[in-house]
Amino acid sequence: MKAVVLAGGYATRLRPISYAMPKLLFPVLCKPMIHWTLDLLKSVGTTNVVLGVNYLADILRANVGSTYKNMRINYSLESTALGTAGPLKLASTNMQFDETFIAMNGDIVAQINLPEMLEQHESTKALVTDALHEVKDPSRFGVVKLDSEKHVQAFVEKPKAGTAPSRLVNAGIYIIEPDVLKLIPPNRKVSLEREIFPTLAKEGRLFGFKFSGDWFDIGSLVDYQRANFSLLRASNQDSGAYAANVTIASEVRIRRPICIGENSRVEGDARIGPNVLLANDCSIRGHSKVSNSILFDDVTVGEDCDINGAILASNVKLSKGVKISRGSIISPNVIIAEGVKIASRAIIHPYKEIDQNVGVAAHVM
Repeated sequence: MKAVVLAGGYATRLRPISYAMPKLLFPVLCKPMIHWTLDLLKSVGTTNVVLGVNYLADILRANVGSTYKNMRINYSLESTALGTAGPLKLASTNMQFDETFIAMNGDIVAQINLPEMLEQHESTKALVTDALHEVKDPSRFGVVKLDSEKHVQAFVEKPKAGTAPSRLVNAGIYIIEPDVLKLIPPNRKVSLEREIFPTLAKEGRLFGFKFSGDWFDIGSLVDYQRANFSLLRASNQDSGAYAANVTIASEVRIRRPICIGENSRVEGDARIGPNVLLANDCSIRGHSKVSNSILFDDVTVGEDCDINGAILASNVKLSKGVKISRGSIISPNVIIAEGVKIASRAIIHPYKEIDQNVGVAAHVM
């Protein structure tokens, strides 16, 4: 089976981190978002995956590579943004799609039984089966009304508050027959949700698959934090989750839940937790405290630092005695000098060297 992952967006609501880092490389529960997607596709025997890429494509390609768990990874480069349907058409010009395939948004993390969804798709003879998830506020999403036979009767993209036909929303996972590609005009931006799905719904060829597992649409940094901490609490109530080659000194005090990625090291009498995610190759020196925070790969925290309620992106280096307060965002490749205090809700943009205190809600660009 083949699959297309839509990975070409600019991730504007994940800025400033996404200025220097593709969103699909953001760690979720200490592994890159794209690996969640690829692991899900692996569950139905996917052998070939096309990543529809545009913004920061070279960085994504360098990190993901050409294979993952025996799946072949190909790249389809969009010279301009092509929406949600255009990338499928473009990918089909480089790789033949002559049988059922899967398409997924790259910025979702979902716990869904994909083999069961595929079984339903085959039994209903659908042209497209759309994964659906129930949410409290559907106004941000494409909203679906189903009949008793799982036909999509209506598909309304981002309805005004109080006007949605249901609370079932498009979860960004589709099983598609190749005939659908004929409906997508080439060489322009095309929306599955606005241009293709309404037509299929009228014809009775669009079906919905409801699932109740966790689902996160990671469109903003708030969504990103919520996804990480929700998954952390659900998977790690009573114990820590440690990857391979983690080193934790005997004096370290841990308050769970926490997740620590590969080759990370916590020294001295550091205090870690609760609600902490340290991704791969992180280093926490003695006497430091980290709580309610997400640290990406290759973050170094010097002695006597205090980090509470912050996000530190890849390759951030903190010298001794740095304090980072709740709600602050430190972008990739930032160096913070000894004793600097970063006040709450401060935003530090990529590639900065900070040697002075930063005030409340300040932007350092």
